[in-house]
Amino acid sequence: MQPTLSAEQAQQRVLSFVHAAAEASFPAGYKLTELPLQPMPCTDDFDHETGQFSLGITYWVDGPDRAHNNTYYENLKKWWVNNDWTVRTDTWLNKKFANASSKDNYLMSLTATTTGKVLGRLSIGASSPCVWPHGTPEPKS
Repeated sequence: MQPTLSAEQAQQRVLSFVHAAAEASFPAGYKLTELPLQPMPCTDDFDHETGQFSLGITYWVDGPDRAHNNTYYENLKKWWVNNDWTVRTDTWLNKKFANASSKDNYLMSLTATTTGKVLGRLSIGASSPCVWPHGTPEPKS
């Protein structure tokens, strides 16, 4: 079992990725409204928890004109490419969803609501790979 970043370090990376991508993708005046940070337990091939966690954050993107969502998506896609991320899923034209991964296995996504009263509301989020809470495997008791 290899050491990892600590949960706090991984959380800071997730936050910095989202904020950098948002700054490059949305026009001045946008606001990110944070949804609760979601640490997710990691599991092994047998669905047993490993003691590691993936840290994820999602924000609603408020302020930009939703009529330009395709432009914001193109801006984000360009940011991903320019920052060495690889687009993994791109169903933007049909389902308003795209995601990408970094070389060190962070994930980021952009989604627009397609149902409900508020169509086209964007959310942007990112998650870390599995990390140990303190960066090293916890001793077995």
